[in-house]
Amino acid sequence: MSKLLVFDFDGVICNSYHDSLMTSINTYIELVSEHDLPVSSKLSEKSVFEFEEREKEFCRMFRELMPLGNFAHDYYVILRIVEQNVFNTIKTQEDFDKFKKSCSPDIIDSYQKRFYKVRYDMQTNDPEAWVGILPAFTGVIPAVTKLSEKYTLAIATSKDVRSVEILLKEYDLINYFEHENILDKDYARSKREHLVTFSKKHAVDFSDMSFIDDKVLHLVSVRDLGVNLFLATWGFNTEREYDIARANGCRLLKLDELNTL
Repeated sequence: MSKLLVFDFDGVICNSYHDSLMTSINTYIELVSEHDLPVSSKLSEKSVFEFEEREKEFCRMFRELMPLGNFAHDYYVILRIVEQNVFNTIKTQEDFDKFKKSCSPDIIDSYQKRFYKVRYDMQTNDPEAWVGILPAFTGVIPAVTKLSEKYTLAIATSKDVRSVEILLKEYDLINYFEHENILDKDYARSKREHLVTFSKKHAVDFSDMSFIDDKVLHLVSVRDLGVNLFLATWGFNTEREYDIARANGCRLLKLDELNTL
């Protein structure tokens, strides 16, 4: 096929909110012995939903900060912002990045390594429970199936490929994505590198590539390539991200429009 459709994974195909909330908190309380998060012990695949119901304001702030992060270490920054009661000062990507620079690079690095260890342990010890809190967004599975008829499909993600392929198998979508068409956090640190790689690998012009992401910072970073850019509106974005997307020539994509892309 002459056209390539590239998906981000979390926030586009996969609703990763509860896994992100649980794994980030569990990693944080392992790393920070004296913390002020509203938990006394680790969350489980069951108790994370009880936590969400009990700590509505905490979860609102966590969710609204998610679009400003990228890799796992940014969850440390998000939780630090909430813990230090400075959420109201973080209104832009620049505010978030400035706060991040005030955090210890060593702690951030340690957090990222431990985050993936915590996730790996969950996948290994109780894979069924882990998969159970990471559903595909309603309507995405039939849309991907339909889109596979007219596009070569690919994934550019900040997640690890092991997790992505576990979940694609659960969604019965694994056959629509060749292994070499899934580029993860360890392949490259930027979506730009992912898209350039796909263009070369498939000999596809950027104008014949479409890219769907739920993080507007990723879309803005590649706008000069000439790729058709879409911001997923069914994930974790707010009007803040919608305004940035519009200002940078990205189309806001609704879930019910996905299968007709």
